[in-house]
Amino acid sequence: MFSELHLKEITKLLIHSQTEKEEIKAVNLLSNFYSKILEVFLFEDLIVTGTEVSGGLALSPTHAKDCLEDYVRTARFIKGTYKAIQKAIQIFKNKKIEIVYAGTGPLGTLLVPLLPLFTSNDIAITFIDIHEGSILNLKQIINHLGYKDYVKAYLIEDATTFKFKEGAHMHVAITETMDKGLTKEPQVSITQNLVMQLCEKGILVPEDIEISSRKSFHVKEKAFKSNTNYKDYINLEEKDVLFSINKNIKSLKTKFSFESDWFFFNQDFETTPDICIYTKIKVFEDVFINDGEALITNPYCVKSLYALKKNKYKLHYSITNTPNWFVK
Repeated sequence: MFSELHLKEITKLLIHSQTEKEEIKAVNLLSNFYSKILEVFLFEDLIVTGTEVSGGLALSPTHAKDCLEDYVRTARFIKGTYKAIQKAIQIFKNKKIEIVYAGTGPLGTLLVPLLPLFTSNDIAITFIDIHEGSILNLKQIINHLGYKDYVKAYLIEDATTFKFKEGAHMHVAITETMDKGLTKEPQVSITQNLVMQLCEKGILVPEDIEISSRKSFHVKEKAFKSNTNYKDYINLEEKDVLFSINKNIKSLKTKFSFESDWFFFNQDFETTPDICIYTKIKVFEDVFINDGEALITNPYCVKSLYALKKNKYKLHYSITNTPNWFVK
């Protein structure tokens, strides 16, 4: 029941799933697989309190474990990570691919299911999480499944600040430490830190996070796990792309921030009274998570237009303390 063969079959089903329904089925099988393991191998109690780090809140091990149930997110990240590793093997021929996975949680969900599809001669993994319980549980799972030879290091460190030794080669960096609209969690700070240490032609997963905005009716928007009848809602207003988070962020020498140009609106805004932020994730190449398809890409409401005194506004995003959006 806990075998490598079982995990390999689940992963193949996930990698080759074509529809969202098939993805959900595969992730449910993966969730059941992990649940059976944790019934026996959960050696560390998982705390429910997150940890403040530079640029956000690192999810508690309990909440990180629960992220597995964000079905489309899990499916697409596993698919994208698989493609990214394959690409790295093509780029860095005859080299063992050095992978860093930051913010692993106790399950290592985005990478552990892929290990049956590679060998320890192909890849060497460094797992990073700020919570000791997450790393200890992950290590138990890895050892039980027989993958300890794949692991270069387990690090209980803050991924927003940790520096590898000079000369270290990071071919692939993976981190999914984000909430909707890039709020709360330290995705941007971790990305800034990791891409500075990627080797030339190194690969970042997710490859690109595009943030956009428009005026909308927030409660009617398409959202994962929403009870709203969003199918009847039509918003003809185009989205304005604000910025993207990708490897180019490494050129920034200070904490990331953003301020938009002025947005203007008419006084008649009953049909679109909310300022909303949208997230589109390019996990890797042709693997995307569009807005509203997962908890991490649900629309985020910054403010109601009713609360503004003038008919114009600017959007401001900052990762200082807790990442958040403001209207100026």
